[in-house]
Amino acid sequence: MKWHDTNGDEKVAESDGDEATILQNFVSLLYTVESDDFDTLPSRMDVQVDRTTFTITEDDISKKLIQLKIDKSPGTYPRVLYETRDVIIRSLLLIFRRRLKFGTLPTDWKLAEVTAVHKKVSKADSGNYRPISLTSVCCRIMESLVRDYIMKHLLDNNSLSNKQYGFVKGRSTMLQLLHMMDDWTLC
Repeated sequence: MKWHDTNGDEKVAESDGDEATILQNFVSLLYTVESDDFDTLPSRMDVQVDRTTFTITEDDISKKLIQLKIDKSPGTYPRVLYETRDVIIRSLLLIFRRRLKFGTLPTDWKLAEVTAVHKKVSKADSGNYRPISLTSVCCRIMESLVRDYIMKHLLDNNSLSNKQYGFVKGRSTMLQLLHMMDDWTLC
């Protein structure tokens, strides 16, 4: 793998450890450090949500487990969840409900294994990788259930702008671009 040092000279990694350090240094340059000045945050909207209406069912969990992509996630963990789904649904239901009731997550669910995924032509250039975080599959399932509920609530109550395209079913960035192009041609 190649990278450029502070003088602009091209260097070549000689070991896996060197490659990991190169990728770490490259990725760290992509992020900014945010201030802890919370006064600059917008004030929160007063949205009334009845938390008792959000209940996770065994059927909800079953649907998520059936949709698991066992070939995309590393290791045997997703496959075990998928293959044992009929047996573990009740246990997951109890875990999810407890986590939501107390508003906490297990420490293991907060950990992520960060790995670099090749995205462009040359594998030798550190800039051709993007970092991804591999997190707990159980946590991602619960997050997905919460997200589904929040989106349903927002859509049912017309709380989203007509200009909101990201993360809304049936509204893609391509559709947004077409709407913008249409507006521009009307001018």
